[in-house]
This record gives sequence, C-alpha cells and structure tokens, in this order.
Amino acid sequence: MNLAQLKHFYVVDTETTGFSRSNADAIEVSALEVIQKNGKFQVVNEFDSYINPQYPLPPNIVEFNEKNGTGICDEFLADKPLAGIVAQDLYDFLGDNPILVGHNLPFDEKFIDKLYRENLGIPLETSESVDTLAICRAKMNNASNKLCDVHAKTKGSHSAEHPQFHNSLADCYATLDVLEHLKEKYYDKGYER
Repeated sequence: MNLAQLKHFYVVDTETTGFSRSNADAIEVSALEVIQKNGKFQVVNEFDSYINPQYPLPPNIVEFNEKNGTGICDEFLADKPLAGIVAQDLYDFLGDNPILVGHNLPFDEKFIDKLYRENLGIPLETSESVDTLAICRAKMNNASNKLCDVHAKTKGSHSAEHPQFHNSLADCYATLDVLEHLKEKYYDKGYER
C-alpha cells in the first residue's frame, strides 16, 4: 500500500507481561483513529486502557517498567478493568476489519488477537496491516528497531504532548510521527508494503 493512500486507519500499541503470546498478556492497549486530510494525518479519536492481568507482573517486566519510569506495577494495575471489558471496548473502537498501523505491528496484533479470542471468542481480523518497523528496515539505512531511535528522525508533531516511550498511548503518537515521516519521504517513490 502506498502510504499516501491511507485515508482512515488506526495506530495501535500494547504493553505486555512478556514477549510470548503463549505465556504473557496485554496490560495496556491503545489506539488512535486517524484520517488523512490535505496530505496530513489527523487524530480524530483515541482509545487507551490498562488491564488488570489478575496475576503478579514477572520480575523482568517490573524491572523494565521501573527502569523506564512507566509507573506500571501490580499496585497500579490492581483496580484497572479486566481483560473482557477492555476487549469489548477495543473491538467497539476499532470495528470490523480495520486498517492497522504499528511499529513492530505483528507483536501487537498477536496480543490483541489473544485478547479478542480469549474474551470475545473471535480473532482479530484486519483489512490491511502497515508495519512502520518493516518500512524503516526497507527504506532507512541501518535503521534501529527501537521506536525511540527512529522517532528521533521525525518532526515529532503528533507526540509533542506524549513524550514518554513504553506507554502504549505515547507510543501510538510516536508511531504516527514515524508513519508521517515515512510517507513524506518515501510515498512518492512507490513504496508497496
């Protein structure tokens, strides 16, 4: 897909209790509803919810969250909604077969799919998926895998009010900055995902 053809889509990101879908769960899910108007991406709605996993966070995730100042800990998550509520709210926000955009999107799609399957009994189905990490690897020499490193090359116009990384809502805004940067720099060269 030519990035200039993205007219209505959702940027998604998750924070999780680990890296493998088989033994980890989402603890924060965020999404931005975005339209393209006059060649610029505009956020028209946002979704953000933490999830109480109903079990203690693994020590490596606790350490990661403390190191990165996310504030996500067992005490913080204790009064957050359960997965079933968040799954339904997210599905209502994204609708059927959305176009999804994310940085390392396959990771987030796996956890959203798990959230849907375990709580709604349905898979995540998309009409299109755009992974900014894959585009960065294809188009930018020696591109870092880290969103914060790639984001440093952008204007940062969408994420100015959301500077913290490793918070899924802030990462959605940073991903949108990366997407806009990639569109402006490469779309007219005929990038196809």
